[in-house]
Amino acid sequence: MRTKLNIFCIVLSSALITAVSAKTLLAPPRIITRAEWGADEELLTNAKSSDIEMTLDDVGELGDDSIRAKECEDLQRQYPEEFATAATNLLAANGKPLRWPQKYSKEIKLIVIHHTAIKVSGDDRSPDERMRALYQYHADKNGWGDIGYNYVIDESGRIYEGRSGGKYAVGGHVYCANVGTIGVALMGNFEEEQPSQAQLKSLKYLTAYLAQEYDINPRAHVRFHGQLLPTIVGHRDLGRTLCPGYYVYQVLDQIRSQVIAGKFGSAIKMPSFKFRKDGTQKRKTARLSIQKTNEPILESEGKLFLTVRPGGQILIRLSYRAGSAQVPRRARIAEVERSDDRIGIWQTMDGQEVRVRREIMSPETVKPLGTEYFSLRILVPRKTATYKVKIGELEFTIQAQGRRVRPDASPQQIPLKGPELKGSVSAPLRISQTAQNAVQGNGNGKTIRIKLGFDGTEADIITSTLPIINGDQIGSKNINLSQANGKCEAQIILNGTANKVFSTSEEKRAGLWEGGISINSETIRIDTAGGISTINNWNRKMNRFRGAIESQIIGGELALINELPLEDYLKGLAEEPDSEPYEKQRAFAIAARSYSAYYMHPLNRKFPDMPFDGDDSPARFQLYQGVYFEENNPNWVKAVESTANKVIMKNGEVVKTPYFSSDDGRTRSPEEAGWKHFPNAEVFQSKSDPWCKGLPMNGHGVGMSGCGAKGQANEGRKGEEILKYYYEGVEIDVMK
Repeated sequence: MRTKLNIFCIVLSSALITAVSAKTLLAPPRIITRAEWGADEELLTNAKSSDIEMTLDDVGELGDDSIRAKECEDLQRQYPEEFATAATNLLAANGKPLRWPQKYSKEIKLIVIHHTAIKVSGDDRSPDERMRALYQYHADKNGWGDIGYNYVIDESGRIYEGRSGGKYAVGGHVYCANVGTIGVALMGNFEEEQPSQAQLKSLKYLTAYLAQEYDINPRAHVRFHGQLLPTIVGHRDLGRTLCPGYYVYQVLDQIRSQVIAGKFGSAIKMPSFKFRKDGTQKRKTARLSIQKTNEPILESEGKLFLTVRPGGQILIRLSYRAGSAQVPRRARIAEVERSDDRIGIWQTMDGQEVRVRREIMSPETVKPLGTEYFSLRILVPRKTATYKVKIGELEFTIQAQGRRVRPDASPQQIPLKGPELKGSVSAPLRISQTAQNAVQGNGNGKTIRIKLGFDGTEADIITSTLPIINGDQIGSKNINLSQANGKCEAQIILNGTANKVFSTSEEKRAGLWEGGISINSETIRIDTAGGISTINNWNRKMNRFRGAIESQIIGGELALINELPLEDYLKGLAEEPDSEPYEKQRAFAIAARSYSAYYMHPLNRKFPDMPFDGDDSPARFQLYQGVYFEENNPNWVKAVESTANKVIMKNGEVVKTPYFSSDDGRTRSPEEAGWKHFPNAEVFQSKSDPWCKGLPMNGHGVGMSGCGAKGQANEGRKGEEILKYYYEGVEIDVMK
């Protein structure tokens, strides 16, 4: 058996280091028990009438309940393991049935920060009275049978026990995200008032203590319901809500940093931007909900908290919906403020990048109630810091951390060229050739990067040709990938001789020794030059891939990314096997190519913070099975080849083309599916789908249905005709 180098290395994860060090430093905080603040435990089993009146501007989620319910059902189908609980308690201490059974999470991934949304200033009640009132409101008025939060902190910094049940008890604080999370609320309405420093100090200490108790790494990001999130988040990061309020959410990055550093007594600097009262509560609610409004709305199509390397750049995508009046081209639509004058911002106008000073303008004329999508490029200074950019009512927090971006951008990064820049600056992450070409203005590239679902701690790669690894040709087809010291490590077997541990410091520095080579780098890239890579220890048939295999550490785990030509990717796309009619396959080949190409563009990133375009999961992107599917479905390969480079376009741009399995006789519009501001929504209006009549709804219902495409193919229609039936007013053309 081959001796592996990592057997002799002990690598402690940052999470373990954080947990161990925390346990030696932090004693449990003083927590006021339910008995001490006067919780009426009978409310756990019996509702009681009360004359308590409360005004809560924003306790929970905003928007249409049916839409939220549908979104939650989709998440439960996609991530059932994240909704599974460890235990359920049906009875209270007195033996009576609980109104809301006590459930227990298997693990805690996130600490979620809230505000109670009840103003403290001007409230003459004691904090204990407010706790009792909040408890009754949650238990009876909301029907939750208990208080929703696991902990509550008053304005003097005192910490209260919230939800009953003890450690791992599932709260009622985030719609559809209670399992696997802990909810901590601050008393106050922080849309209107600021939290006290005493509250924030207690919040930091409690958060650090909870991280220690539940083995949470405050430095890390974790995958939760398909999103990559920091382990300390605000309520609004998980739903349509203003919680935890403007003044807490804007300092959340400071809270994270001070928790990590153990600076619990340090003051939090409150936002430097004055909170604008012209954005009324009614207007904010309308912007966050799906209901229509006749006022102009500027929204971000991505996250408001972003991370980049110092000196790096970020593309943010915005949507602007006009009000009742038409908005002329180049009209001012929002003011721009920045926390540092060195932050560069550019907007594209008439195909040219224009430096943004104090405002952004409408790139085109927007008709009444019409929507225009556009992007801004933001360049941050080369200093590690937290930067703020405020665009209208949107405030972006940009955390610049890690190594500085080199002024001489490598070919694997985006060179930024603008009229105000000298030289070039590179982006923080490696992205696809498509994105590089689009930013450089060289047309659309045709290389896609797909994150594979492999989740092992190490990967044994066997290539069919002698590969090039990180630019050097290596005389071996056997590579072992693993993680060491927070980076990727490749151990390459030469001449069939087993690797051995470095015997001298010189060998270690050189990375060479008899019989093998070791490479330790942030990225390990294996290019097969037209060959095939097999992930030999991935115990499934679908483990062979064309193109390059690249390893990176994402979220603390080894990740494998397959980069290959778009057409080769489509041949391995397991959406339409050879059991389906050929013209249906042709229609889906074009639709799948369009869907992929849309997200390959740097302004339309589905995973904007990640170094890949998509993944192999049908729930998040498309079902990709590589060479195995290609070899077993020759008709599908023929369909891909017969439609080579064809995409669905409108007004010269590739259309994002959703498709699904079956409906009940008609397709659905994006509005019916709850997709607000869906690009080219007019293309996807509800269509009669008689070929599917009598079938159940299976999927979102927007775009082309599988049952309808099959029915039309069996009636003799070509793939292009099928597409133009479901996607109205489009053109099918070769991607330039």
